[in-house]
Amino acid sequence: MKTPSAEKSPKILDTIRLNIGSLKQLLDTVNDDQTRQNILRSIILFSCSGIDAIVKQLIMETLEPVIERDEGAQEQLRVFAQRKLKNGSEVNYVILAELLTAKNSRKHLIGMLKKELSFDSLQSSEQLFKVASFFNISTDKLVDKEARDNLKKAFKTRNTIIHQMDVDLDQKDIKYFEHSIDEVEMVFSTIETVAQNYIDAVNEVLKQDITKDYAPLFSVDNGVLVIGDS
Repeated sequence: MKTPSAEKSPKILDTIRLNIGSLKQLLDTVNDDQTRQNILRSIILFSCSGIDAIVKQLIMETLEPVIERDEGAQEQLRVFAQRKLKNGSEVNYVILAELLTAKNSRKHLIGMLKKELSFDSLQSSEQLFKVASFFNISTDKLVDKEARDNLKKAFKTRNTIIHQMDVDLDQKDIKYFEHSIDEVEMVFSTIETVAQNYIDAVNEVLKQDITKDYAPLFSVDNGVLVIGDS
């Protein structure tokens, strides 16, 4: 059997690298300050949207085989199932009925998890770390402590640019914040590193065998429906 791996997400990262490289080459040919700033802002936005695309592709492509192979990811799935099956202090019978009538209950549940994780924009360090927890990937594997501030700064800069773009277009003489080439290099380098670390960490798990105790999602104990091994 072929060992699964992240296939599409590395291609997305390679495309981002090529496009950012092209923008940098274009930057070297431009003397107009306003045009240069537009290019620098484009690099920042493209970098941050790129990691969003990469991680969402990892969710769709690799989350299920990761859960098959990693006990920590299996535990995260159990916690997710317990949360979905609760409606306050009551059982969420709508979700329970979906899972009981699905052809493959676990696959259906994982599909629900994929949809939830992919719903929001993954352009903040908090969102990236939240998704990583469902892969059972620690924050330290994605970014070292020294670079975490840079990651936050990267997304803060991205958000500032987006908010400036949301201003009333009828206004004249909009004053955009200026960005330096060093700042932009920091943003892209940080995002690139985190994206590559994400891919590497996922592929590391995918090299493992499926866990022997990957139990059925539902079982019955003395006539009582229970989740997993609980």
